[in-house]
This record gives sequence, C-alpha cells and structure tokens, in this order.
Amino acid sequence: MKPVVIYCSQTGHTERYARWIAEDIGCDAIAYKNRNAVDLADFDTVIFGSWFHAASIPGAKWLKRQIAAHPEKRFVLFATGASPMPEQGGSSVEIEEAVRRTFPEAEYPDLPWFYMRGGFSMDKLGALDRTMMKVFFSRTEKLAGSDPGIAVMDREMKAGFDGTERAFIAPLLDCVRGAGE
Repeated sequence: MKPVVIYCSQTGHTERYARWIAEDIGCDAIAYKNRNAVDLADFDTVIFGSWFHAASIPGAKWLKRQIAAHPEKRFVLFATGASPMPEQGGSSVEIEEAVRRTFPEAEYPDLPWFYMRGGFSMDKLGALDRTMMKVFFSRTEKLAGSDPGIAVMDREMKAGFDGTERAFIAPLLDCVRGAGE
C-alpha cells in the first residue's frame, strides 16, 4: 500500500488530523494548495481531508474529478467540523446528511468517509467568513435562551475551541490499513 494524504485546512484543525494520519501510516501530508505537485499515479490510496464550510466541503470538486479519473485507486474522505462527535452527543444523522449532500451515496457508494471534530477560531477566518459568523452568532444568541444545546454551542464558538483528538483518527486508520491486507 502506498498512500498519500491531501488536505484542505483553514484554521489548522484539518491539517493536524492530516499530519497525524500521515505519521501513523508512514506517508506524506500534502496541503491542498500543493496538490498539483503530486502525481496520483504514484499512489494507490488517496486520503483527502477537508472541513465543512456552509454545508459544503472545500476541495470536493477536485476530489470528485480524481475519483472519476482514477477508478483503480482507493479514495478515503475525512471531514472536520465544529459539531461534537456522535460519542460526544453530536448527531451522526446530521453529519452523514452533510457529507451526502456533497457525495451522494448513490454516486459514491464505495467512498469511505469519516468525521472528526475540529475546532473554531474566529481570528483565523477571512473577512467574508468572519462576517458570515457574526450573522450566525446573531441568530444563535436569539435561540440560546430557549435551547440549552444552542446556548452551549454559542458560548464555545464565540470563545473558540480546539476539539481535535488523535483518537478520532483510529477508524480511518483501521479502514486504510484493512485495505492493504
């Protein structure tokens, strides 16, 4: 098995997971901006990591093109987000719906995907994303009074947080290692 990890990260959380994965399976982690310097013909497994942004996954169009162009390769997707992991009380249904909006199961039945909690850092966002988050926070402030879950999320997001845990990569590692047996 010759894998590579290609990742798209805005605030560093996806990058952290990509580097942990690469370290654990003994391969390179390549930033999305450098993806064209990588010849996918040199690899049999491509692990692509990105993050949820307004219900989409940055880099998804590139990944779809690569899947179509290289049907002989194994592709694995991981996406990070601010939502808690299902074992932390997050909704696995909402996470799956978010992934399947971009990668419908009917079109990508063989694409294994994994969710890992990332984090949030307002100061690492670009101007447009900061503006969008301010609008988001004005909505969550109104809902926080009647929904304790939203109140907690609102406080965490405003304060910023790092929800990454190395243990969250274990299912992806099992999947990738199982492919090589």
